[in-house]
Amino acid sequence: MTTVLSPPTSIAASELARSADLFGTGEAISAQARPWAAELAPISHNLARGRYQSPLRYPGAKSSLAPVIARVITSAKRSREVPEINLLVEPFAGGASASLRMIGEGVVDRILLADADPLVVAFWQAAADDTERLVDRMHDEWKRYVRCGGATAVERWDYWRGWNPRPTMKRRNRRLTAAMKCLFLNRTTFSGILHGKAGPIGGRAQSSDYPIGCRWNPDAIAERLRYIGHLYDVGRLIDVWCKDWRQTLDDVPEHYPQLLPSRVVAYLDPPYVEKSSVLYRTSFDPRGGYGGERIGASGIADDTLHLSLADYLRTKAQFRWLLSYDNHPMLTQNTWLYGHDRMNPSKSDREMLGVRCWRISKRLVSTRYSAAGRVGKRSANELLITTLPPMTVPLDEQLRLA
Repeated sequence: MTTVLSPPTSIAASELARSADLFGTGEAISAQARPWAAELAPISHNLARGRYQSPLRYPGAKSSLAPVIARVITSAKRSREVPEINLLVEPFAGGASASLRMIGEGVVDRILLADADPLVVAFWQAAADDTERLVDRMHDEWKRYVRCGGATAVERWDYWRGWNPRPTMKRRNRRLTAAMKCLFLNRTTFSGILHGKAGPIGGRAQSSDYPIGCRWNPDAIAERLRYIGHLYDVGRLIDVWCKDWRQTLDDVPEHYPQLLPSRVVAYLDPPYVEKSSVLYRTSFDPRGGYGGERIGASGIADDTLHLSLADYLRTKAQFRWLLSYDNHPMLTQNTWLYGHDRMNPSKSDREMLGVRCWRISKRLVSTRYSAAGRVGKRSANELLITTLPPMTVPLDEQLRLA
């Protein structure tokens, strides 16, 4: 069996660029990646240690997992190999709840968010760089439409679902309005799902006990948006990239060569092995944004991009990584995924890129989260896989051996 390598094709990359341009989203917040600042200002926002920090609701959000991730990284920082974490990279940013928790609690120095969905990236870029205008738009949508509820709010939901920017709009305004679309749909759609299959909270008839605006607290959302703006202003949120995971992981060493590999951690929370196309606008499923083919011969309901991600992390990742997945048995049983206990880079990648042969640790964590087709939250085992120093990865009732 040949090794599966699946970097972004030129077609996929061009489609991403066209979609990003449509929404006024650049590869980074500014024309070029933000330079590395040697000095950091302190975080002075009250929300830094708040329970809820992300302005976005996300299906399968890892807010309940964030304290566990913080514990794993904090434990690693007690080792000689990883005395500090200068940068946490989140290539599947989504709601970014884990990154926001890490930076707020001082577990890491800086965070870098990236996502392949230009609509999601437009939101994070505008929240960071155009904060007050986005806050004003959010309040206006609340007062004029959401607060009214009923047919008025549902008609506005339909408007945003079908909205695309006019070609004559200035780029900054396209990005701001795309950010508002993302925020509106996220706050008024079932489970925060941005995919076209999900409908408005409360249904079109609005006969439910939970109307369309039940997840829209304008004051709380405004505070969270301002927290994002504050993190960007003080250099703790270093940038937001519109790139897929492969390009993000490749570009971090190129843009920030001064970083030591053991002092950078990539936290990856890829789409579920199951249900990814139902939950996400950009997923690993052929019906989602990444494309790819299903693996049929083995009977595994997966596609080649799960294999591609695993291959990259096991053989080419230049810095430490921490991966969270739904606990599908194939992930730890299949040696083409994460069945091995050590990274295995090629000789050329070891010599030219400095890729290490780090040990791989696996843990199971019990979590509670919501997902499509579920009522309320459900308990599930989350799988954590990491190349942080194995002797530092906790093993107890909370983090069980996988």
